Amino acid sequence: MPGRLGGDVEPVCAAVLAEVSRRFESLRSVVERLRPRVPRGLLNAVCLGVLRNYKLLERGLHVCGAERPGRRDRRGWLLLVGAYEAMMRPQVPLERVAAKTGLSVEAARCLRRLTPEEAVEGIRDPLRRLAVLYSLPRWVVEELARLEPPGGLEALLRGLQEPTPVWLRLNTRRAPREVLLRKLSEAGIEAEPDPVLPDMARVVRSEPGALDRIDRALAYPMDRAPAAAVHMLATGLHKGCRHAADLFSSPGNKAAHLHWLTGCTDIAAIELSWRRLLTEKRLHRAQGLHLASYVAGDATSPPLRPRGFDVVIVDPDCTSMGRLGHSPETRLFLETAGRGLLRRLQELQLAGLRAAARLAQRGARILYTTCTLTLQENEEVTLKIVEEEGLEPLETGVHLGIEGGVRGSRRFYPHITRSTGGYAVVLVKP
Repeated sequence: MPGRLGGDVEPVCAAVLAEVSRRFESLRSVVERLRPRVPRGLLNAVCLGVLRNYKLLERGLHVCGAERPGRRDRRGWLLLVGAYEAMMRPQVPLERVAAKTGLSVEAARCLRRLTPEEAVEGIRDPLRRLAVLYSLPRWVVEELARLEPPGGLEALLRGLQEPTPVWLRLNTRRAPREVLLRKLSEAGIEAEPDPVLPDMARVVRSEPGALDRIDRALAYPMDRAPAAAVHMLATGLHKGCRHAADLFSSPGNKAAHLHWLTGCTDIAAIELSWRRLLTEKRLHRAQGLHLASYVAGDATSPPLRPRGFDVVIVDPDCTSMGRLGHSPETRLFLETAGRGLLRRLQELQLAGLRAAARLAQRGARILYTTCTLTLQENEEVTLKIVEEEGLEPLETGVHLGIEGGVRGSRRFYPHITRSTGGYAVVLVKP
């Protein structure tokens, strides 16, 4: 897209969302690549709001007799931006909505009066109604319903609509948590300690730009769920971490966290893309971490010595359903990919775990963790690899989230843990 985007936030947001949907690129990376000349906070708020509600907005336009928008070009997304401002941003005058988005004033008035519940009243199928209300592909709602999540399906769906809190991983090897929290406060960041994980804190309030200025070797943004997974791996490593491998390593947070917890630096990071590896290396250096090696290669057949590692991290590609609140653009990819994606990803996940079993020496720990919630990608994969390789699930004593369907595993639900959703289990090679 030539030139930098500028002007009003509505057309800029529509152009950004058209790129997101066309390239299946994250909203953040598109915004960073295009560098639009509009206030970044407002642009992100509007675009994220549209992505979290796009099916509901389409339904609202239908109920109000407006043109059905397509999602393949700017014009279709501009109508959805208009529907979002009319339905969910009451502070925006309807005349502006009509003038900036092409939505008629009559449709905008109808949308402003319309509640989400009224918009889906005419949908008889209960799962389809939920799919529209929470703007998810129907097959995703079906898979989440299978989980029978604590508090019920709608509690989980509401949790997936909420932005994820900002959590910071604190380097308690450098200083006690209380000292680090005081340093953050002096830097303009108010954070409260995590009641479960001793090196984590939730950002309560932050001055503009303060998070970008913190010393990355003392505190680093990391979600609470993957941090819990690394604690599960590190707890009780009496002999320390001598030789570790991080398969599917990008962006590298788990290897860095393992180093902060155990001091382990002999870590081989395996990632298919050299570009991602270089980014990971820069992030690690900012955190005071220098790994033994960065290897560009296929994590399912890594060029490493078999039976040479006592710790292996397997965090493979997944449907990322646990990140729907943090990265709502994932909904577009899941809608296009369909349920068949589950089988393809399950094969990749099993291949990664088989590689980990080959690399692991006797007594080694393998962390299997995902940022998704489906049974197929979590418990079913775990049980299959346990049966194939004779691995043994380990009780770690880390009790964030709820117990999963495999002994020792943990499930992280956004509405329970105030984090992204996910799954983690530690497996021991006998």
